[in-house]
Amino acid sequence: MKKKLKSNLFIGVLSGTSADSIDAGLFKIDKKISFLNFASTKYDEKLKDAILDISRNKKLPSKAILKDIDNKVGEISAKTINKLIKRTPFEASEICAIGSHGQTLMHKRQGRKTFSLQVGDPFLIRRETNITTVSNFRQANIKNGGQGAPLTPSFHKEFFKSSIEDRLIINIGGISNMTFLPKKGNSFGWDCGPGNCMIDKFIQKNSDKKYQFDKDGQLAAKGEINPYEIEIDKYLKSKLFQFELPNSYSIENFDLEKFQIKLGKASSADQAACLTEITARSIYKSIENFCPIKEASVYLCGGGAENKFLVSRLKILLGSSFPIKNINTLGLKPKYIEAATFAWLAKKRLIGQKIYLKLSTGARPSLLGEINKN
Repeated sequence: MKKKLKSNLFIGVLSGTSADSIDAGLFKIDKKISFLNFASTKYDEKLKDAILDISRNKKLPSKAILKDIDNKVGEISAKTINKLIKRTPFEASEICAIGSHGQTLMHKRQGRKTFSLQVGDPFLIRRETNITTVSNFRQANIKNGGQGAPLTPSFHKEFFKSSIEDRLIINIGGISNMTFLPKKGNSFGWDCGPGNCMIDKFIQKNSDKKYQFDKDGQLAAKGEINPYEIEIDKYLKSKLFQFELPNSYSIENFDLEKFQIKLGKASSADQAACLTEITARSIYKSIENFCPIKEASVYLCGGGAENKFLVSRLKILLGSSFPIKNINTLGLKPKYIEAATFAWLAKKRLIGQKIYLKLSTGARPSLLGEINKN
């Protein structure tokens, strides 16, 4: 028997692997999901650098440093949520719960074992917002035999599955992942390669942090990939991309500096073009390898969906068999989908409903998240 909830208002809060900001969205969740409002708070440069250093160096810091980052991400999350609520006609007491993903510091697989670490103290969030907070979604998935990622396929299936057309939902965040949603049959998802992580790191490094990402793919669009086809092909045929499902990645899997050495004295534009091509081709090859049908409608979300040059390359690679359609027609803007996912997962945890991700992460059907009651 499902538990009765005080309202259908839920907040999802998270920061992606690019560690740019904390994003929070308010949603009304019934049989459908409705976006109500959104707020975002950028990390300061020092905190962002600390997070990315841990992620890229694959080494945990001292307990004191870890606790400090945990508190800071929790404080920014609470601040963002309170800012969000002020933009709405609702009081905090009317919000049923917060689904807090936190900030991933590390996610790595060793054989069948997965280690995943998120920060953003949920007790602090609950205390500063006075709202029940559900957290540790990835840990719950891992404890039930899964890889902890990707979690979004369950949300995609709930709200984006169609009886009219076969669909692929492709989320291009720091990492690219996709969900196959057939008209009939089982849905499943997987991480397929680097999304924006190598492109963003290159742009930040190349501009001495003046720019955080390649806006619209403007730099990459000026570059050439033809002289570097051999290196791109070798990289995409490396062991890193030889996987079976389920599969999960993290940004530490993709070493920008190591790939840059292979490009020699390539211009900045050529390097950006090559990195963008790797993202596009890894998505294309993943569809080729794991999508069980030869035609489906494609919907893009995540920050990469805003990269016009990347999208243009995907359109060419995918062709007419996998046309890219406007995801806004599915009811949510792409930038709100991840926040909506964790808002929805919070609701599912409160009503005691197990999440099925066996085909996406390898986990048994299980309750995801820990409840920190107000």
